[in-house]
Amino acid sequence: MPSFVIHLAVGQEYMRKHPNEIKEKRNIVKGVIAPDLDESFTNIEKNKAKSHYGIWGNYNVITQIDKFLKDKTIDTNLEYKKGYFLHLLTDHYFYNIDFNNEYLQIQKNKDNFYFDYDCLNKGLIRKYQLDEYSMKDIKKFINFIEDKPKYLEFDKIVKFIDKMSSFSIDEKMKIIEENGMEGINNEHKN
Repeated sequence: MPSFVIHLAVGQEYMRKHPNEIKEKRNIVKGVIAPDLDESFTNIEKNKAKSHYGIWGNYNVITQIDKFLKDKTIDTNLEYKKGYFLHLLTDHYFYNIDFNNEYLQIQKNKDNFYFDYDCLNKGLIRKYQLDEYSMKDIKKFINFIEDKPKYLEFDKIVKFIDKMSSFSIDEKMKIIEENGMEGINNEHKN
């Protein structure tokens, strides 16, 4: 999963770029971090799979956003659920499209991205001016290391945040509803 800080930056930038779409900003912030908070740390792989509507663990990260959209208990018109959708979409693009090569390297090395996130957090918080209020629910999960990341580049993460925050949530939902996950998987190939 991308770090909490990356997810918050995507959410904050989305609200900045789509000011007329979001009325309750706190709800989208809660939604953007919810899938990673909706877990019991006693069985993280099982709960991640559930909260991410997919397969999680043993270097498998598959989000099935089409299942999220078909979930009758989900009202995708609510801003919280739009934030949740944006989180799942960000995870999908991160692992399967934008950082797939880095993720394959992580798998090969039997490593993870957490060291890199800790190295990037301070710069991303500063760049996106993430405030105490938006970070209050995740503060205990954020660490800082003054070092160079092993796999991720700051500028590439910034471009990724810009890309993810520029999408229209409603348009992406429509693509997935009409064509399933193949709709967005094929979209980036064109």
